[in-house]
Amino acid sequence: MADPLNILHTVGFSAMYPMVRAEISLKYPLDHQRLTTAVTAVAKVVPELMQAYRIKDNEFYDIHADASSVLHFVDQMDESYAGRLDWETQPQWELYVTDHQLIVYGSHILTDGAGFKQLLYLLCSAYNADGDIDIENHQDISEIKELLRQIPAKPSTNNDHPTQALSLPGLVNDGESRQYAILQQSLTPSQFSQLHQWTHSSGVTINDAIMTAFAKAVQQCCGVSELNLACPTDMRQFLPEDQQKQLRIQNMTGRYNVSVPAALDEEFATTVAKVHEAMDQQKANYTFLESFRTMLTNLDNGASVSQLQKDVESHYHVRGIAYTNMAIVDDTRLQFAGDHVINCILTGGFRTMPHYQICACTFKGRLNLAANVIATEEEKHLAYAVMSLMRQYLLPIN
Repeated sequence: MADPLNILHTVGFSAMYPMVRAEISLKYPLDHQRLTTAVTAVAKVVPELMQAYRIKDNEFYDIHADASSVLHFVDQMDESYAGRLDWETQPQWELYVTDHQLIVYGSHILTDGAGFKQLLYLLCSAYNADGDIDIENHQDISEIKELLRQIPAKPSTNNDHPTQALSLPGLVNDGESRQYAILQQSLTPSQFSQLHQWTHSSGVTINDAIMTAFAKAVQQCCGVSELNLACPTDMRQFLPEDQQKQLRIQNMTGRYNVSVPAALDEEFATTVAKVHEAMDQQKANYTFLESFRTMLTNLDNGASVSQLQKDVESHYHVRGIAYTNMAIVDDTRLQFAGDHVINCILTGGFRTMPHYQICACTFKGRLNLAANVIATEEEKHLAYAVMSLMRQYLLPIN
């Protein structure tokens, strides 16, 4: 069986297909042959990228794919390509290349956001080396299992089915077809620097502020008196220091589930402080372990994958409103034979409105907010308005 944490992302296919997406804006066109060679080299390090996924066994199997199977040179992007992804019959990544863009779709069954960033860096390394690279990919979770043994279970503190869920209104569809679209906004490096200064002086984190801004923006549409959000966390930080430096293109994401009372008109700074306190409590109790504790226990007892998926649903189900923070994309590592990259925006899967996820990441000091939606024009306006309000909360606070 492959990394058992892959099973976390096989739940809820109908609500969101498990993928991670990178949109890399380029100053100059990439060398096609050099990129083809790089894709081949990366696949030697991570052979699962060229394999299909067998869900009933949680295994990847060979389908004789090569670089030509996953690398597509096109005149312009069509986001509906994402709707044709099928990790159960196709390779675990697809790359689309135009003169000024590289779009990479990666399987969230194979790897999480942090691992996907490592995959992008690996692709750049192979491109710059113009050939094979000598590195090993690690996918064991022995240290996480040891952490489970050391930290007692506290399931009541990580409820993933809140009674007051954040939601967006369902708009009446008048027959207009839904389209795949990427919505984007940003804070300039100067604006983001000011936000960073404010969070530092307030004793909260950047993540606290971004997560709160998203929750409050959605709250204005549904009027709930509690803010309930799931916050993913990269578990690589809990590995021994030498293992943290390893290449780990795998799933190593746990989930904190935060719930705070907040009036609709409560000051943003007040709510951020509450979210910070709730996150601190979650971190102190290692509650992210409850995302998969039962699943791994039952795996050791011989449970089938379908049984394990039911375990996952209790603590890691696909929420209608979701948030993720991909943190910093390292521009010193995301380079193709020089400083050709203008911007990089990371997102998760496409969600059919009113399901909605915003992903945040920073690149060259700019905070990028983005969402992948399948929506009518009216639904896109709503999604963009929520993102605009979220951005407004994050602008410099007096």
